[in-house]
Amino acid sequence: MKADIDYSEYWERCWNEEDAEALEKWLEDWNHAGSEEIEYFKAQGVRTICDAACGFGAHTLAFASNGFDVAAFDVSPKAVELTRAGLARYGYGDVSVQVASITDIGYDDETFDAATAYAVFDHLTEDDAKRALAEMLRIVKPGGFILLSFDAPEEDDFLCPHELLAGGSMVYGAESEREGLIFRPFDDAKVVALTAGHTVARQWRNRKGDLLVLLQK
Repeated sequence: MKADIDYSEYWERCWNEEDAEALEKWLEDWNHAGSEEIEYFKAQGVRTICDAACGFGAHTLAFASNGFDVAAFDVSPKAVELTRAGLARYGYGDVSVQVASITDIGYDDETFDAATAYAVFDHLTEDDAKRALAEMLRIVKPGGFILLSFDAPEEDDFLCPHELLAGGSMVYGAESEREGLIFRPFDDAKVVALTAGHTVARQWRNRKGDLLVLLQK
């Protein structure tokens, strides 16, 4: 399942601009961190989790430090490097982290009890979001879970210079420091369209106001 757009260039540039030492320190708050989804997964007997498009590994660390058998990937080699370094710092250097795209994950079918994608689908085109969901469903076992989170849009998201693509995705132009970033804000209607035909086990907003949707295969 090839993506409509090559996302690696933007995210590689983004993660290379980050302060690696500062990110590792920020991970302290994620070590043994709790969340509603972590408690739900524990209650449901989830053991294996794939953290899709893991960024610098914050959620990967949260899952690993809560006793889950977790694997992670990101389209950016730099993000993978940061995730591996951060996990090693907190004693989880054996976690598998690899370079892959969420539209072409590469894991075998029905490998995991659950797969998560935090603030990922709102940075894909409409077609690629469908491809990504199909890939996540593919790698999860029957009865397993898919957790998606969507950032709450802010006023600056709409004010930064951008081009509007088909399907409602914005791509930020050269006039913006976000040049090359795709953003497609999700409202209830977009969530319903994306998840049509699938079982929504739960839907809620966290303390930041981000929307979380839990699907069961």
